[in-house]
Amino acid sequence: MKILRLLFLLTLLTQHSLLQGQDKTNSKVSFVTKIDIRQATKDGIYLNGYFANIPYDELQKLNGKTVRISGKVTIVKGLKHYNDGIVRQGREEDTKHIFKPKIKIVDK
Repeated sequence: MKILRLLFLLTLLTQHSLLQGQDKTNSKVSFVTKIDIRQATKDGIYLNGYFANIPYDELQKLNGKTVRISGKVTIVKGLKHYNDGIVRQGREEDTKHIFKPKIKIVDK
């Protein structure tokens, strides 16, 4: 019984830490865009003002193609780089993320 309680507590703590700094929204987005791999970062790619979490190897296959991107939008709060003399890494402004985008090729 103690093990189950511990597992439950660890699950709650993990969920809380993953959601910290994120403002969940119920809005969904869908747009058509052309993939330009030059807009990619280590985490994904910037498309139409949104940051889509797409692995780099998949982006290489989609480079130059027109695709429809759709998914649920999550707003990630920006970080203050200087807080009590501590320098933090991360984006300073709020960003709109699509963590699990659905991708459909419109034009090859």
